[in-house]
Amino acid sequence: MIVNNFKKITIGEKGVILKYKSKEQQEIPFSEINKIYIKVKKTPVPFILLFVSVSLSAVLISLWIFGFKLILFSPLFLILVGLIKLINYKRYVLKIKLKSGKAIIQPIPLKLKYKTIDDITKIRKALF
Repeated sequence: MIVNNFKKITIGEKGVILKYKSKEQQEIPFSEINKIYIKVKKTPVPFILLFVSVSLSAVLISLWIFGFKLILFSPLFLILVGLIKLINYKRYVLKIKLKSGKAIIQPIPLKLKYKTIDDITKIRKALF
């Protein structure tokens, strides 16, 4: 498994061209590509549990130090908002699996997701 940080992916006549920031470009022929897809990764459950436990312990410590009257609902509301954000957070990863067994993995920002999907459909049309 290879994690790459290429700057741009373009489709050539014979294959996919990966342009890097610091290295020279790499061309992968269409005959070498086994699969190409986007995978959605959600926040792992242990991170959510860690967030909830740390937040609740901070609320309990602040209630113990400052008293019950000063802090009642605002920390619990912030925990709820943070928990909703953590559950709904998704990140996208472009995976190119080659026939040699190597996999090229590239994180994709949310704003480039639809452009990358268009590129993947063009590559799939060239493959099949």
